[in-house]
Amino acid sequence: MVAAVRRADEIVEIASRLFYERGYQSVSTRALAQAAGIQGGSLYHHFASKEEILYRIVQYGSAEFFAGLLPHLEAAGASYPERLDRFVRAYITDAQPRRYAIAVLFRDMAHLSPAHFVELQAVRRHFQQRVQRFLAERVAARQFHIPDAKLAGIAILDLLKGVDAWMREPGRLGRRQVADTYSILIRQLMGAPPS
Repeated sequence: MVAAVRRADEIVEIASRLFYERGYQSVSTRALAQAAGIQGGSLYHHFASKEEILYRIVQYGSAEFFAGLLPHLEAAGASYPERLDRFVRAYITDAQPRRYAIAVLFRDMAHLSPAHFVELQAVRRHFQQRVQRFLAERVAARQFHIPDAKLAGIAILDLLKGVDAWMREPGRLGRRQVADTYSILIRQLMGAPPS
């Protein structure tokens, strides 16, 4: 049983990379099975459908990832600009192992079944609203100086999710350097005092 679960996780990891590189619709179950080193029919031993694989990928790229980020906004004992700093840095550094899944989430989520789409859209919406609420609370307390907290939340999340679209490793800057720079830029956008 443990071996079957491990094998299913390996297939999800392979599918994540393939969907990232080619797009969900361009990857056949045959190509996926071949990349996983199994017969086409064996794929259905682990998953009921290709959509179920996509669902597992976007779950990994959303619910678990987002849940790990929210505590940074709620860190007791840290100033609000420090909380935003930690959130930004964690998003960029923690995204690295999930970069394919996160990209697939944002690009291919529309291919999920209606029930799975609604479920994961709610997860994304909750996460976005939590970030927006954090910003709105800071604006009300005059700690951040932005005209629209809702729009600022969308802008921050778009900036962060875009990192893996352009970043190549190894590259001119390492992931931590990019996180440091983005942290400074986002604090400045929010009108927060420098750290």
